[in-house]
Amino acid sequence: MSRAPSFSPDPEGEEVKKMDNITKTKRKKYLPRELRIKAYNDVLKLRKRGLSYTKIRDKIYRKHGVWIYTSTISRWLRGESSPYNSGRIPSLDLLKPSEDLGYVIGVRLGDGYTHKKSDGHAIGLGAKDKEFVEEFAICLAKVIGREPIRPWKDTATGRYVVEANSMTLYELLKKPVDLKRIKKYVEHCPDCTAACLRGLFDSEGYVNKRGYITLYNTNYEVLVYTQKLLWKYFGIESTGPWPYKRKGTTMHDPRTGKQYKANKDGYYIYIRAESLPKFYRHIGFTIKRKQKRLEDYLRRTGKL
Repeated sequence: MSRAPSFSPDPEGEEVKKMDNITKTKRKKYLPRELRIKAYNDVLKLRKRGLSYTKIRDKIYRKHGVWIYTSTISRWLRGESSPYNSGRIPSLDLLKPSEDLGYVIGVRLGDGYTHKKSDGHAIGLGAKDKEFVEEFAICLAKVIGREPIRPWKDTATGRYVVEANSMTLYELLKKPVDLKRIKKYVEHCPDCTAACLRGLFDSEGYVNKRGYITLYNTNYEVLVYTQKLLWKYFGIESTGPWPYKRKGTTMHDPRTGKQYKANKDGYYIYIRAESLPKFYRHIGFTIKRKQKRLEDYLRRTGKL
């Protein structure tokens, strides 16, 4: 009778399975980091030779005696994770405020997401603006103490996607985000606050051709908190939040051309025109097309 394999996640959220030659029960084991690094290096070499994920798994098992999940192989090859990255954040108590973390939090309050996976706790972003996703990838990598993460393009949606595993960030930013819990990171200093707001406006801020800035969100409290941060730290005035869609409203998705019904109420705030120079100086946009529209407006009106 064949032995039952036991499945165990490694400390970085990478899962392996190892044959248990003693019992048929499942038991948790953590592979030594040295063995994970050897397997990782072999995966890269085998992929360069053109081997499929399945053949790579077989080769790794024959050489090292462990089964590596194809999802782990995929993340290694895309640069999402690596056993060389040992700088995990064991708990929220050790998570330090920074501009990078502020930006990650801001993006999560907008287009970013968190979710549980079979092989970890993911935090990620999918968006059409490549420079936006790349900036998020850089900040995310710095926060969790790992090498840069390479975004990839989802051919089905045309969006660029980046994702990494971090149980600590998942606990901090899982849905619904606890605004009281993130306060000490967002309001650590004006630079952290500005980075958070930039991430949020990169996600869900809209600049029309006349330079006017509107921020949309389905969470009313997030918009109220945003207004507080804008005024308290930078003297930026805004109006709202105003409703722009109601739950059940039929909406049109310009990316797919399909219609759908909104499953939440939607709101927006509007940055007053007289505060746009302050927004430009203190917040701004990472996304070039948004930043250019704002700059063009300020130059045209002699405010820049």
